[in-house]
Parts: sequence; structure tokens; C-alpha cells
Amino acid sequence: MKKTLSRRAKAISAVAAISLVTILATTALALSNISLTLGSTEYDFGNGTPISATVQIHEFNMKPGDTIPWHFHKASSYVILKRGTLTETHYDPQTGQCHSEEVTAGNAFVEPPGLVHTVTNTGNGDAVISWSTVFPKDDGIVEFTPSFKVGGVYLVQPPNCN
Repeated sequence: MKKTLSRRAKAISAVAAISLVTILATTALALSNISLTLGSTEYDFGNGTPISATVQIHEFNMKPGDTIPWHFHKASSYVILKRGTLTETHYDPQTGQCHSEEVTAGNAFVEPPGLVHTVTNTGNGDAVISWSTVFPKDDGIVEFTPSFKVGGVYLVQPPNCN
């Protein structure tokens, strides 16, 4: 019985990993950087000890229907929608519910550290997003595709929203 559970757990983990890679690969291909500006600083991520960190100011483009997979940030993120319409969906672990908010051009929102969320371009045209966050320097920049590089984005499995 123990081996069966172990194999089952491994199979579930493998399927989950493949699913996440598939979602990311099909989603990130349409995203493209407009600009990515980085700077170095020291930052306390909540444990009382500042560490080397990177401040990121990022502007990118999303085509209609593009979705950024479920993820979180280790520090607050400040987002301005310069053009288009987005739907930001976040997960509330206390209630098991997902809540969505529509954001239109010229508006902004703040994502607190650890908030699991996804963002979709629900408009008819391209969306242009400017955002900033800080993340541990050792986490580095991730190249999803040659045209889309970003730091401070930590992918998670989609939550089971009630």
C-alpha cells in the first residue's frame, strides 16, 4: 500500500508540473517586454534582516485573451494599466473563494506580498501594463521567452476556488 501511494503521489506531481509548464509556455509566448529597468538595494522581506534585493520597474504588453498564470510576489507590487482592460483574480485562502476585479486604462491596483492571483487581458485590444516590485537578488530574472523577461513572479498551481 505504501508503494502505491508513493507512485500515485509521484504521478500527481509529474502531471502538475507538466500542466504548469504547459500553461506557462502557451501563455508567456504572447507577452512581450516594452521595458525592464532594474536597480539594487537592501530590503527586509519580513524576517527582520535586510538582504540584497532588486527593484524592478517593468512595462509589458498583453494581447487580448492573454493570461499571466497564477502567481504571487514576495513584496508589494504596484500596477498601473496604461491601456486596455484587465481582470485580476485573486484567491482568498481563508474562504477558499476567488474574487475578480476589472481594471480599465488609467487605473491602478496594489498586490500585497503573498497574494495568489492571475491577470487576464479581457479587453478587445492590447493591454499595456506598468508595474514595480522588489525581490531577493538571488532569485534573479526569469526568461519565459526571448521577448518576455521578468523578476519577482513566483508561479503556483491554480487554486481550487469554491
